[in-house]
Amino acid sequence: MKFSIVIALVLACVIADAQSPQPRQLTVQEAHSILEAYLPDKTKKLPGYGLDDFAGYDPKKFYFTEVTWDNPGGSVVWGNYAVDKTTGDLWSAVASCDKITSRRIRALQREIRKEIGLTDVMYKQIKNSGPLCESSN
Repeated sequence: MKFSIVIALVLACVIADAQSPQPRQLTVQEAHSILEAYLPDKTKKLPGYGLDDFAGYDPKKFYFTEVTWDNPGGSVVWGNYAVDKTTGDLWSAVASCDKITSRRIRALQREIRKEIGLTDVMYKQIKNSGPLCESSN
């Protein structure tokens, strides 16, 4: 009798989990907001400041964005970044496996994850390595 109750509870949990809505992916605007939470305010005030999206190494999993500005004396590129489409994790798109985080970024990621339906438990199950990492989490 106890065995059948345990099986029934396990099946109920599996069915409930299968019926729970799956989180949606971030929009490009949400990814940009996470990146901008990282950028210093003075960077966003540079002449010609902009965010330019590009395909990157794994465009199915990440949004890739180049931060640019009008720099008459040098490079127009301020930096290259990747945002995980499922978790909102922010990564450097040029430095091997450098995850970028701060209190400000984490607060915004929590808000966005709640908006897209991604719980802390789900996040721990699906989080990925960055686009330049050789091994997975």
